[in-house]
Amino acid sequence: MFALALATAWSEGRRPWVRTAIDVPLGLFIGWVLLTIPFATDLAYSFAEWRKFCAHVLVFYWALLVLRANPDGDMNMRIRWAVVVGAGVLSVYALTDFVERGGTWRDRFVRAGAPSSDYNWLTTYMIIALPVSIAAFATCRRAWLRGVAGLVTILVFLGQVFAYTRAGWLALFAEGLAYGAFARFRRFLLWTGASAAVLGFVLVALSQVGYQRDTLDPWTLDARIAVWKIGIDEVLKHPVVGVGYGNDTFLKRHPEYSPQAQRELNVKEAVLPAMHNTFLMVTLGSGLPGLACFVWLFARATRSVIAGGRVALGRPAHIFALAVAVMVVGFAVRNFFDYMFAGSLASLFWILVATGLSVVDKDSTTEPTQPASSS
Repeated sequence: MFALALATAWSEGRRPWVRTAIDVPLGLFIGWVLLTIPFATDLAYSFAEWRKFCAHVLVFYWALLVLRANPDGDMNMRIRWAVVVGAGVLSVYALTDFVERGGTWRDRFVRAGAPSSDYNWLTTYMIIALPVSIAAFATCRRAWLRGVAGLVTILVFLGQVFAYTRAGWLALFAEGLAYGAFARFRRFLLWTGASAAVLGFVLVALSQVGYQRDTLDPWTLDARIAVWKIGIDEVLKHPVVGVGYGNDTFLKRHPEYSPQAQRELNVKEAVLPAMHNTFLMVTLGSGLPGLACFVWLFARATRSVIAGGRVALGRPAHIFALAVAVMVVGFAVRNFFDYMFAGSLASLFWILVATGLSVVDKDSTTEPTQPASSS
């Protein structure tokens, strides 16, 4: 798709390259990971994982080329409504399936999930989609479109709740705090913090009378801390080039922590077979320079999208740019507890970042006529 976009731009006399504010950290990260591959535990695997990341980067630049070829803002609106409609359909499926399988508010023995996937994928997608649906609700002028966006926002929120993923809840609160900080809305910051405290108190109170005990069971956090300690020890031994990029590098270096090996050894306190932390995975695989570039990439993307929204003429353009910046923060927090920066989630993340960076003035006057055609 990227090659086709380049060829089309060339044939139409357009400049085939698009410069963005994140080119430097993105290029440095890709280059550094490639330089560290010769030191990897499994060279072929790390190179394959590097290529996957490069493919997602191509999605980002392809999206920028397509958006630049549609400067009237219509494509931006189509992308937003595609996310909204897709999130609505997915939420209906997840909630219906949750009820049919006996899901309840009492505990998380049954959790809302996505088709052909699980609650981890679902909760990450909801973190990406929720700011977009809220932005669509806030910018729609037509009542029925606002109603659609509002209904989807409620469904997405419920899907996030009944996925019963604490990292997803934490990312949701992080998005609330990010919005309050980016919009300089101190009252919203206070409301978000107070809501988090109240909900935490309610969960603890419910656990004391027999509800939501599994939700508050700290074993998953303890298991993460156990594997994080091992990962940090490896980082201290290989701080510059790491031991190989990729989520499975940990097991390739420590096969004794595979589920099968731990069952055979009858380990009482099992260690998770991966870092369950994208940032630590990057550090373990590519060293501290890799982590620095990765964090710089997220920070630069957030700052650049906010800056683009502030210079855009028109409230809708600014709101959507703010939503993308909030999404980047939530996605980063979610990835602090699992490796979710992969597959379709990564592709959608890059497309939305590209859309946020390409906000133009005419976005403020463009409204979709109907969500079906816009999606």
